[in-house]
Amino acid sequence: MNVLLVCQGGMSSSFIVKKIKDAFIKNGEEIQIVSKASMEIVDYLDWADIILVSPSVLYAVEEINEVCQEGGIAPITIPMDLYGRMDGDAIRKLILGS
Repeated sequence: MNVLLVCQGGMSSSFIVKKIKDAFIKNGEEIQIVSKASMEIVDYLDWADIILVSPSVLYAVEEINEVCQEGGIAPITIPMDLYGRMDGDAIRKLILGS
């Protein structure tokens, strides 16, 4: 599974990516996940199976949704409480439930 985390490219996104990877590994599952700035979505539409949206880019959610729709992917917005707690296990469940 290939997952793109759309963010502002800040330090917190690298931490959350690690937490998500750890949650998948702990459950014996494979995941490829990268975090990129929202303006880079177009470059990853063919690669990504799932696009996660960080709460830090909710100001651009309409544009993100439009680009994702063109690529045939429904983005998943990570709830602020899960992102703030860096809850990799809960975000894993969010990904698998999509």
